[in-house]
Amino acid sequence: MHSLPNDCHVIDLESWPRKQHFAFFKEFSLPYFNVCVSLDMAALYEQCKSAPYSFFHSYIFLTLEACHDYAPMRQRIIDSCPIQLSTVRASVVELADDDTLRFSYFEKHDSIQRFSEHALQVAKESKGQPFFSEAFAATEGQPDLIHISVLPWLNFTGFSHAVSEGHGLGIPKLVFGQYDKRTGKIPLSIDVHHALMDGLHVARFVQILQEKINDYCN
Repeated sequence: MHSLPNDCHVIDLESWPRKQHFAFFKEFSLPYFNVCVSLDMAALYEQCKSAPYSFFHSYIFLTLEACHDYAPMRQRIIDSCPIQLSTVRASVVELADDDTLRFSYFEKHDSIQRFSEHALQVAKESKGQPFFSEAFAATEGQPDLIHISVLPWLNFTGFSHAVSEGHGLGIPKLVFGQYDKRTGKIPLSIDVHHALMDGLHVARFVQILQEKINDYCN
């Protein structure tokens, strides 16, 4: 049994339009599906050249905002029941000095300035700790996360994740690729649990994220 996070509620299956879809897909041995898209980041990239905030921090900040604006990205499965979270955090993969990965746990903030200050401090602490740190033990595997990785070396068109046995909590997995200075595009891989979301929901989230990026630059 998992304890429910604060600020969440169990979705009423009887009134939920996805009741039958949820029952069908949650029993799949591989219930996640993947979509790879391209985001137009040209304006954001150019703006960050002269801004005090990094390109990386800016699009992670906007991604967290988009997740909070779109409820399906905050739905999870706990003890075979669908739940709706009010807030989520980002579990972001970053490289330590020895080229091994660490997880940095970023909270949502209302401004890019506060978020960037927070992210810099969290990253400094996580990179100075071993992989199995106290933060990892206390945070990884919690349902109120969005898993985010960045592969700035690869302009990919497809992606697959390492998976473990079990159905998981329905946590979305996002991977940003290499920014293409010629086209202004960046690839984004999105893995979501099919019991909670369909392709239409992924498309709506991508639209919200792209609008966040565009509005941020205006």
